[in-house]
Amino acid sequence: MTQWLLGPSFIERVFVATGGQCRDTSSMLLNVYQQAACRRAGGTWGGGHDVSGHCVLLMHSSLFLWEEVSWAFYSIPSVQRIREQNGWAWMSVKAMFGMLLFWWWMLVVTSTYFHGHYELVSGTIFGLLGWAVIYVGILPQLPQIGLP
Repeated sequence: MTQWLLGPSFIERVFVATGGQCRDTSSMLLNVYQQAACRRAGGTWGGGHDVSGHCVLLMHSSLFLWEEVSWAFYSIPSVQRIREQNGWAWMSVKAMFGMLLFWWWMLVVTSTYFHGHYELVSGTIFGLLGWAVIYVGILPQLPQIGLP
């Protein structure tokens, strides 16, 4: 969706920077830098390092959500109060933890069946980097809001 403004995605840029290219029988597709355009033109996308986008997305989103629900570990009385009310708030807390468990299971499955070790390590680094920029770099500079 952002490719119309920013060009190829970061993962595709890493792939091309590490030697990846669009290959076909003719040399017409050598200057294609996006996987979708390469496949549409009948070429194959290969040769570079493929950062695991699944790993980036799962690590970043799960760390983001863990950070947002971390108040539950620092404020047990708040969690007990929400649990005693037994309404939508408690259902949403359970749903968030269920979603986190499901995301970590998806990470185990994608690690086991779909990617190699280097792809997973680079995906994990980029997922952690996105989280660290926000939660270690930017948010500590803002005024504190406090626990719910």
